Amino acid sequence: MHPQPEEYWGNVNPIGPRACYDEGKRVAETMMYAYANQENVDVRVARIFNTYGPRMHMYDGRVVSNFVIQSLLGKKLTIYAPGNQTRSFMYISDLVEGLILLMNGNYSLPVNLGNTQEYTMLEFAHIVQTVVGSNNEIKIEPTPKDDPRRRRPDISKAKKYLGWKPVVSLEEGIQRTVQYFRNELGKKTQ
Repeated sequence: MHPQPEEYWGNVNPIGPRACYDEGKRVAETMMYAYANQENVDVRVARIFNTYGPRMHMYDGRVVSNFVIQSLLGKKLTIYAPGNQTRSFMYISDLVEGLILLMNGNYSLPVNLGNTQEYTMLEFAHIVQTVVGSNNEIKIEPTPKDDPRRRRPDISKAKKYLGWKPVVSLEEGIQRTVQYFRNELGKKTQ
């Protein structure tokens, strides 16, 4: 389902390479609502989409850190075939603001927190290259099994119940992230 609303329960492979990640999120939500029902307490559930920014681990294997590190180090940017799969990227300060609003609010069903701007992996690679000032070669690798083709949240509930939407542009957030990575790489060479 695209964009993905909170009512979408997912269609994942329970025994594939992403199963622990996908099913772990499901189990966490199930446990939260079971606890809420059992103990008669309020819970809040945020469904967090791709988030990035300073202080993220530089080698965590996610696309933002991979592209930034590869660009800064003059390496080939690795994109999984065919390169037109999409993601949306939310800057960390937007996520924190959404989480605070959710925790302080009175909406108790799941809420998507993410950015609705969607980019192909090739578009995103070129944005990172532009910010870094590099023109590294792009290397196309085979697509991992069960890799999602499109990822974009429907944030209408966050807008309606929290008064929230992301405000940091991808270009601004990537500039801040690149600066952080540059500083961290500089510390390692001193």
